[in-house]
Amino acid sequence: MLAAASLHWAERVSAPATLPARLPKEFHGPVGYSDRWFWLAALALLLAAAYYLAALWFTRDRPEPPPPPVPLPDLQSEHLARIDAVVVAVREGRTSARDGHQQLSEVVRAYVERITPLHASTMTLADLRAHAPRPLADMIEVMYPPEFAPDDDGEAAERFDNAVQQARGLVGTWRR
Repeated sequence: MLAAASLHWAERVSAPATLPARLPKEFHGPVGYSDRWFWLAALALLLAAAYYLAALWFTRDRPEPPPPPVPLPDLQSEHLARIDAVVVAVREGRTSARDGHQQLSEVVRAYVERITPLHASTMTLADLRAHAPRPLADMIEVMYPPEFAPDDDGEAAERFDNAVQQARGLVGTWRR
């Protein structure tokens, strides 16, 4: 009986002669979707992505171009004149030797900052030893004890001429 029932079912499913050749007017075949909607959706996604990329691109932080370099002879003469002004102020007694050491250190560090990318004015002696050229670290090392010594200590006055000589030598010979 089971074999007869399965045969009867197979005849119904595979018998194309029993289906009418044409469907009545109220029935329609499967709806064919136009691929136009797919392309419009893809275009909308592409435009949204382009909008966000453009917003990121045009609002990004741009580094400012570095200022044009000042000719080295002008910088050297400017900083050598500043060193001479410090020496005159110390010799005339308008500035203590300790303050003179501090001013010499500032002049040399400012000169190094102008001609190199090194931020020498904010570096400690240990930073200079680790990251700066040796002549700069050696010169600052000469100035360090007198910079922090008490004013009445004679060490600042004793080392001042040596510090001036090294500062002039460093500014006069340092190249980019």
